[in-house]
Amino acid sequence: MSERSGASRRGSLRRRLDASALRWQARLDTPWVDRTLPWLIAGLLTIVLLLISLAVQRQLDGGPTLATWTQAAWNMEEGRGPVSSLAGGDMVWDQWAFTSLPLLYLGRFVPTEVVLATAEALCLGLAVVPLWRMAREVARLRLGVTVGLILAYCAAPVLYSANLSGWSPVVTAVPAIAWGAWFGQRRRWVAYGLCMVVALLSRADVSLLLVAFGILGVTSGDRRSGGATAAVGALWALAFLVLVDPPVPEAPMTASEAVLARGEAPLAVLTDPVRLVTDLVIQPNVGALVVLVGPLLFLPLVVPRFALPALPPIWLGLVGEEAVRQAVGPSPGAVQLPSVLLLAVVPMVLAASVALARIGQPSVSRIRVDHRIVAAMVLATLAIFVQVAPTSPFNEPWSWGSQDDADGARLEASELLDEVDPHGGVTASPQLTPLVAERRDVQEVSAGPPRGWEPTTGAVLLDTTAVGDDGVPLWDRRDREEVLASLAARSYDLEYRAAGIFLVLRRPE
Repeated sequence: MSERSGASRRGSLRRRLDASALRWQARLDTPWVDRTLPWLIAGLLTIVLLLISLAVQRQLDGGPTLATWTQAAWNMEEGRGPVSSLAGGDMVWDQWAFTSLPLLYLGRFVPTEVVLATAEALCLGLAVVPLWRMAREVARLRLGVTVGLILAYCAAPVLYSANLSGWSPVVTAVPAIAWGAWFGQRRRWVAYGLCMVVALLSRADVSLLLVAFGILGVTSGDRRSGGATAAVGALWALAFLVLVDPPVPEAPMTASEAVLARGEAPLAVLTDPVRLVTDLVIQPNVGALVVLVGPLLFLPLVVPRFALPALPPIWLGLVGEEAVRQAVGPSPGAVQLPSVLLLAVVPMVLAASVALARIGQPSVSRIRVDHRIVAAMVLATLAIFVQVAPTSPFNEPWSWGSQDDADGARLEASELLDEVDPHGGVTASPQLTPLVAERRDVQEVSAGPPRGWEPTTGAVLLDTTAVGDDGVPLWDRRDREEVLASLAARSYDLEYRAAGIFLVLRRPE
């Protein structure tokens, strides 16, 4: 008797909770909420990403990515085009990152790092609105499950890894793909075409995503638009391979050279079929796939046809990233998710919305999804974010933006260099390259003690505070003394020394 009574009470409580949830969703399920809430979420995500990026820049952690793009912007202003001696090439043409050109031009009027941080945060935030509309108006999902899907997008660790990297050209393709999917569903073909053009001009490897996107359109009944999208994407990829002929990354390669190589590698690895198979299933790549799909409970795999557009950036992106990683070798700092996976986030969220619509129960106007599935998706999203995202609470992002003694020494050394040699070439550690990027000849030395190194520039700026992945310092006192002695034997004089930062200048002949 007591068991039946307990079961009855539990059933009654569940029914009351379900009824309460339905009442609240009915109150919030209004056109006004659909018009305002996604824009509010997009604005909040943009602000959070921008603040994080600016805080990282303030504590001088912009790294080689920011340095290469800053140097490209400065060279553009000087009339030499968007080239970077750090990266070893043209930052726009060598990867067909044409949408980055206007941002580099704005670097004439606003600091380049601020322009890039703002553009990146804004692009990632703008994708929220079409994802919301696709879930609500195409998949006909209720408000609660839509919020869960948007949370999975906003908390995707790859968003924050890319945001901390400084700039990735594929960022401009993220809102273009999301809005293009929405306009395609609404049969607004002019707007759809413009979105696809923006995506295509973001970086060359986006073209293969458009091929898959077009194939999805053809199989969904939109043969004309889908066929045109696939054809344009294929022709663009072929043109890039013929005209640019991107090389597969090879060692040795500096961290700054890897910035440009990451834009070339996804299409370059097409010329190495063996690598496409062997490098895909290594442990880091499998882990990245779990991080990408895990917050969505692997639901996109239930509808593989709709997840097809995510395949090119996942496969070629991860294989290309592994090629770059092998060329660069061990580097200080935690391993970050490759920013090319940004291109897979939108297709995965869209595929998950289709999967949820199929497993849900139709009601009068919406698809009802079991609240336990939504709760599990939210918990998985939060768990993976806390464990993997670089902005996890475990990393205390609220404390970012401060500067320590080493940061003060970095600034003093770079300012002293600007005073004594404002235009000469400089060789710098990866941590210091953003501070000296606005020069024609900037070279990068390894983060650890250089071996067999012959500097060719008149100034050398070294940061000996770097630590490895295990937290162990890469430099010790003996390493510092040996490097300084080697530079002194090559006619360099020590001009500045503080907190592990060294500036040496070549003696005039």
